[in-house]
Amino acid sequence: MARSVRYLDHGVIGVGVALGLPELYRVELQLGLLDHVTLGATAHWLPGQVRPNWSPKAAVAFYRGRLLEVGAFYQQVLYPPTRDDGDPQTIEFQRRAQYLMASVSLSQAWLTGGFDIGWARGREAQALLTAEDLENGTAFVVRDRLGGGLHLRFGTRRVGVTMQGWYPYLAAELVLDVRFGAFEMRRRGGWREL
Repeated sequence: MARSVRYLDHGVIGVGVALGLPELYRVELQLGLLDHVTLGATAHWLPGQVRPNWSPKAAVAFYRGRLLEVGAFYQQVLYPPTRDDGDPQTIEFQRRAQYLMASVSLSQAWLTGGFDIGWARGREAQALLTAEDLENGTAFVVRDRLGGGLHLRFGTRRVGVTMQGWYPYLAAELVLDVRFGAFEMRRRGGWREL
């Protein structure tokens, strides 16, 4: 199978560290099941935060071959809260975006790249706040939008570096991932093996 960006082989535990924007950094832990399902969690550290926020991750592969992978994934992106500008007419709120995307990847040797397209749901600031909004503390509206993204991974089955970005709720990051065989069925291979 391909050196996947989104999907882990059965019995493989993946640990990743990501640096990027809008998150300062994040740490993720994932587990691959049946070569087609990947479940995990992410701890997000935003600028100015002492403790992380947590969010789930999930991916389902519909087809995995040596050169092509097709599937879908769910992931959240957290943003710093809106700034307090001292104006009583504005209300701070925590911004967050959820992505449910189809993903297509092509793989050749140590390089895997592709695109994502699907649904993005995020909190956006209301353009005009009414007296009722200020009374209820409602400063944002949740919108559904068409989302898209690109991804590129360089590495082996065990270690790799991924660059990825999403739109319309902008996010870009560089991820270092290390994958360990816990109860995988296929031959373990070495760290440099394709």
